[in-house]
Amino acid sequence: MSSEIYDAVVIGAGFAGITAARDLAKDGKKVLIVEARDRIGGRTWYRPFADTHVSVEMGGNWLDPVGNEAIMAEVLRYGVDLSTSPQAENHVSILDGVLSHAACPISRDDELALRLFVEEVRKQVERIDPTLPLDTQNVEDLDVPLDDYIDGFGLSFTLKELMGAWIRQETGCHLSQISALHLMAWIPVLNYDVMAIGHTPTHRFAAGTTDLLQRMLDDSTADLKLSAPVRQVEQSDDQVTVRLESGEVVRARGAVIAIPLNCLPDVEFVPPLSPEKTAAAAIGQSGAAKKLWALVTEVPENVLGIGEHDEPIDVFFTDYPRDETALDGDLIVGFSTQERPLDILDRDDVEKAFRRYIPEAQVLKVDGHDWFADPYSKGTWCTPPAGLLSKYASALEATEGRVVFAGSDIAHAFRGWMEGAVATGAIAATRLSAILAPA
Repeated sequence: MSSEIYDAVVIGAGFAGITAARDLAKDGKKVLIVEARDRIGGRTWYRPFADTHVSVEMGGNWLDPVGNEAIMAEVLRYGVDLSTSPQAENHVSILDGVLSHAACPISRDDELALRLFVEEVRKQVERIDPTLPLDTQNVEDLDVPLDDYIDGFGLSFTLKELMGAWIRQETGCHLSQISALHLMAWIPVLNYDVMAIGHTPTHRFAAGTTDLLQRMLDDSTADLKLSAPVRQVEQSDDQVTVRLESGEVVRARGAVIAIPLNCLPDVEFVPPLSPEKTAAAAIGQSGAAKKLWALVTEVPENVLGIGEHDEPIDVFFTDYPRDETALDGDLIVGFSTQERPLDILDRDDVEKAFRRYIPEAQVLKVDGHDWFADPYSKGTWCTPPAGLLSKYASALEATEGRVVFAGSDIAHAFRGWMEGAVATGAIAATRLSAILAPA
């Protein structure tokens, strides 16, 4: 056991944890970050694609430079460069079994139905205050399975499949596993633009998420311990004791827990967490996307593809054209879900999936990461199921003694985004600083 006592131990070195550690250190606290993985970044991971010299994001990728105020403040603070994904020039879709190259592959009747749907959703989201926990608002009627909510509008199969593809790309799971309230809570912070959920992502970090994360970490002067999974967090009236899987013990005056919701049950808390937080963690979140990268030739320039649920890929698009990378093809990113049998690391399987849309497509290399099987994430970006947010949102973020919580999974605004992680990291640091302040 180390005799050193830190002011704060931060568990998790993703955007939330590193933000909290940096802010605590700037407040004069001696901070240790403990991370289970052998790298920083959490559910973001910028690394070389396959065996090439070109790096891509295996996890969290894009940001909204207008709406994401917290992370954009960090971008400006550290002078981090952004770049943009190319706009689609060619389109392909498979909806209701029909292959189309139209930019808008729905009928005029469907366009009208979509407008009416958007108008109604827009009215409903005016009830949501994104600054407050959702269980403190009268929105229980919206915390229902998303497929049930959409079915209530009597939309055509084709339109529902088009909407479903974009939603699965945003959430990583079947619509029955998604709370309608979760997506609706994004809309107020997207300037009430309901259709923003169906827009192709644009802005990304020019040198990857690691560029910003490393600058924040370096600025923090916090100590960092990698490859150090935590098994127990015990607290008393004046101290927190963290026991690592290795047997090492870390002591601090307070702690920030910045790990994914689905990993919270893997840590023993003494005394136990509140019954409400324990129940919420047992339910967990549903996000389990398969994010694939493929080096592809014989495809149209800057292509965007959209597919119905029976297709192996929901959405794919050119993110790095060959003229940007000097590779032998375009780097295309795609999204699927766990209930599909697509193996994103099998070149033949991925090529077969792309040829459903573009028969001439040739896949040269593939890459990706299984975040669902990863023991330190157990899922991708946060997608709460029905019933979680309207009952447990306050409990998820609540401070417990000398332990505070952070992470995009518990954010009010931009839950599941890097923005939510940064914002909650800052809040957690402020809360812990208040706990540690002299009486």
